[in-house]
Amino acid sequence: MQGDVRAQVRAGVVERFETWQVPLLERLVAQPSCTRAPADVEAAARLLDAEAESLGLSCEVHPDPAGRVAAHRVYRAPSLGAEGRGLALVGHIDTVFPRSMGFLAFQRDGDVVRGPGVLDMKSGLCAMFGAWAALRAACPEAASRLAARWIVVSDEETGSPSSADLYRRLSPLISEALVFEAGRTEDRIVTRRRGSGVWTVHAKGRASHAGNAHAEGINAIHALALLVPRIEAMTDHARGRTLNVGLFEGGTAKNTVPERASLGIDGRFGSSEDEEAIVRGLERLVREPFAGMQGVPDRLRQVEFTLDGRVSRPPMEATDATQALRARYERVASECGLGTGEAPLQGGGSDANLLAAHGVPCIDGLGPFGRHFHETEEWSSLDSLRRRTEALALFLLDAAGG
Repeated sequence: MQGDVRAQVRAGVVERFETWQVPLLERLVAQPSCTRAPADVEAAARLLDAEAESLGLSCEVHPDPAGRVAAHRVYRAPSLGAEGRGLALVGHIDTVFPRSMGFLAFQRDGDVVRGPGVLDMKSGLCAMFGAWAALRAACPEAASRLAARWIVVSDEETGSPSSADLYRRLSPLISEALVFEAGRTEDRIVTRRRGSGVWTVHAKGRASHAGNAHAEGINAIHALALLVPRIEAMTDHARGRTLNVGLFEGGTAKNTVPERASLGIDGRFGSSEDEEAIVRGLERLVREPFAGMQGVPDRLRQVEFTLDGRVSRPPMEATDATQALRARYERVASECGLGTGEAPLQGGGSDANLLAAHGVPCIDGLGPFGRHFHETEEWSSLDSLRRRTEALALFLLDAAGG
């Protein structure tokens, strides 16, 4: 009997795939939703609101207190109260593509679909809702017991500055989380992501005329340039720790000794220990900028250095609970013909980083496979989307004690 139910749930995904799920994906992709255009993101989110209502889910709208991005959504299954604890299915509705890029249309060529966000990650959202629709139709009794939330935020592509607080508030109510970012090669599951941060080092020297009073000036660019090798030397590829000086600005004119300069740093780290090491290292750098360096002119030692910036996403580190969650998902993934196994440490972050930092067991990369996210060549596989939806539907059946 149990096998019959599982077959019915999978069949429910197949039956609705071309008539409901793919059309939903087309509507979502055709609605632009660049993070920096909140009205567009809101319009896309309202498409999900309508689908959620039709599927019997309640909807909580969480506006951005600063009003910079569209409101976030939290949908709840009927059995879960506002303060109830349960599973979370996590995704984002925003994309990186502004209307001005002209990358707006949904296109299909057999198994391959193209369009803005078709991989990152509107297809993942369709899996989140398609699995629930199939479970609800095939096994309403199990669906009535499922304690789950669907969290859809509007600012993931800019580092989740607004939704980070929503995740903090919701984390005590989340037993475990499945995150539907793009699938990885061979369907491997993401359990680890590097954290990230951005920092700026500022240097203040003294301006003077380069022709008439060069010796009176203190060159902020010269002083700051001496720190670049020390910053880059903090990189340790074997540990997954990188610091990249990606911006360098300063000066006002060629014939003026520059009073001010600044450099921008992107930092990535695979563990909380490396996160702390980067922060301590940068703080020490501005406190003792020329420690151990020979031949630094005395006047450059008068330059004042300051540091600002922060960790934007903590690292997502695998735990025993994470691996247990992965093993449970892999059983249903294998049942649906998907590959299994753990993906290598990922360089980019996602909202899984934020939940994992609050102690929530998370697995990620559960959306369909494709390539070129954040590029106008972005595509995803419909066969992969169908299998991912079937796997999630079975996972929800098991989570409901089906």
